[in-house]
Amino acid sequence: MRMDTKASLTAEIVVNEYPEEKLKRILKEYGEEQFAHKIVANIAIARGKKRITTCGELKKLIEDAYPAKLKGAACARQTFQAIRIEVNGELDGLKECVRDLTRRLKPHGRICILTFHSLEDRIVKQVFRELNEDCICPKSFPVCVCGKKKEVEIITKKPLTAIEEELKENSRSKCAKLRIAEKI
Repeated sequence: MRMDTKASLTAEIVVNEYPEEKLKRILKEYGEEQFAHKIVANIAIARGKKRITTCGELKKLIEDAYPAKLKGAACARQTFQAIRIEVNGELDGLKECVRDLTRRLKPHGRICILTFHSLEDRIVKQVFRELNEDCICPKSFPVCVCGKKKEVEIITKKPLTAIEEELKENSRSKCAKLRIAEKI
């Protein structure tokens, strides 16, 4: 699961050494896993007996957490995705990167961000919204004390996605979303 084989963090460390609450948070946030609680409970029991060292062992623990009617080939996908994102730090710094790049633009410059994952898209959407806001003081304040000014205009209120023709030619474009903002 490591993109950088020299990195010290491995999936084995995440699965066997992370505290249960942290592991549960990772599965929920990065994998959007609805059975995170049960999966982590299964992992905790198993790693109490012996270290989990193979994908097959982990997959079995995940499958056992799913109700019978939902078991299938893809039920471990979200958990494996979450662990991969954690191991590689795939979302670390994305928020700061988008914010910093946007602030470096000249007035009327545009930033276009193409995402391939719902978690990436959510982060880009949140940053664009933050930069699109004026004053963030509570409504009860008679005057603004925060001094925040709107920095961008969001060009794409909804993300642009592949058209049907593109999807026929390139099925991988299905998950791609493009968001655009313009510096004020």
